[in-house]
Amino acid sequence: MSAKSSFVVWTLAATALFAVVAATTTPAAAQTAPGATPPVKPPAIAQTCAACHGAKGISTIKDTPSLAGQPDIFTQYQLVFMRDGARKPGVMQAIVKNLSDENIRDLGAYYAALPPPPPLAAKSDVDTEKVTALLTSRHCDSCHKADFSGQGESARLAGQRPEYLKKALFDYRTGVRRGRGMGAMIEVSVTLHEEEIDMIAAYLARKP
Repeated sequence: MSAKSSFVVWTLAATALFAVVAATTTPAAAQTAPGATPPVKPPAIAQTCAACHGAKGISTIKDTPSLAGQPDIFTQYQLVFMRDGARKPGVMQAIVKNLSDENIRDLGAYYAALPPPPPLAAKSDVDTEKVTALLTSRHCDSCHKADFSGQGESARLAGQRPEYLKKALFDYRTGVRRGRGMGAMIEVSVTLHEEEIDMIAAYLARKP
């Protein structure tokens, strides 16, 4: 895909995204707090998601992210990007292409309200001081918050599956996946070595 075509796809997806988010009736509804009381039952569409992402949004499948506790707007953004072609959805293509704006709003609110995944049990030591220096120098907390619980369009990283975090960083570093705006995540990840990505992923997966 040419740079011009990529820009057109990105612009169309962003326009669709704003239409989805703007339709949310109140700021409180648009930003359901992680861990808040979830709806009485999940939206019907969530039953499809549960097969891979877990009945309560906590994944047990390699390379498949947990969705529980992810910021409402973050989940909405990613679903719109995948549905409208700005992000390649892979095996999710058949699912996301049929999502309505209402489906996307319902899923964002539902997963944001679920308790986040528990921290991963440590299997080996991580050089906390070195990892902290890597994260601090890249100002990761300015978007993902100091506790890495995420906010707005920025993902929750704490407690996420480590191999998925590694995949996401590699995808950003190689340009397969991009952050919104000026591609901030490419700038963040491009200078990371593989062993540094391993350490960051292990560190974040163990955070509550």
